[in-house]
Order: sequence, then C-alpha cells, then structure tokens
Amino acid sequence: MKKKKLILLIEDDDQIIDVYTFALKKLGHFDAEAITLGQYVLKWMEEVKQGKARKPDLILLDLILPDYNGLDLLKEMRKEEELKDTPVFIITNYTSKELEQIGIDLKSEKYLTKTKFTPTELVQMVKERLKE
Repeated sequence: MKKKKLILLIEDDDQIIDVYTFALKKLGHFDAEAITLGQYVLKWMEEVKQGKARKPDLILLDLILPDYNGLDLLKEMRKEEELKDTPVFIITNYTSKELEQIGIDLKSEKYLTKTKFTPTELVQMVKERLKE
C-alpha cells in the first residue's frame, strides 16, 4: 500500500490544529502531524537530518509561535539540505505585504490569512500542490 503524503502543521492553537488535522486526514487522505513550539521544530529538523523523522511533503507554517517567529524557523529550514525545497504555505492571522514578501524571498509558496479560507479550501490547495 502506498504511503500517504505527510503534512506538517507548525501551529500553537489547539483548535486550529484539531480542525486542520481532521480536514487533512479525512478530506485529503493525508497523514498530518503538528508541532506547537519552535524549539520542537528545531529538534524535529535535527531528527530529519539524522534520518530519525519522516520528511514532510508540505509544511503549513504559522508565523507567530509562543517561542519563535515562524519566518526565523523558515530561514533555518531553508539552510538544511533535507528541507530546503520542501513546499511551505504560511498560514497566519496577519495581513502584511512586508511579511508576505519575506516569505516569498524564503521560497514559501503561499501566504494565507486564516480567516480568508475554510479548512476544506486549505485541503484543496494542498491537494493541488501535491498532485503527481
């Protein structure tokens, strides 16, 4: 049986995690995992480098975490050979052309304001991006 594609959600809001992971698993038929703190993301990156953690097929990245700025985490990811080309969609509550441009400069593919799309629409965007 073919392995499901893995979506990594980097988000600190439990309700958003629940809604997005449910939608990704049920509507998108993806595997979905969540990391809630930047320090755990850094640890996870090290595990990916060592082959101890599965590399995701796409990352959904919140910009504001309790301990890190999502853009700083994205900068770190882009330095790693294993993650430098992984598709990233930034998901945030902040509408900012400046932040969006920084995300583009760091090779994020989308800058999505959470209030402007439904979980179903998000799953559809992920499906479109990961079409084989």
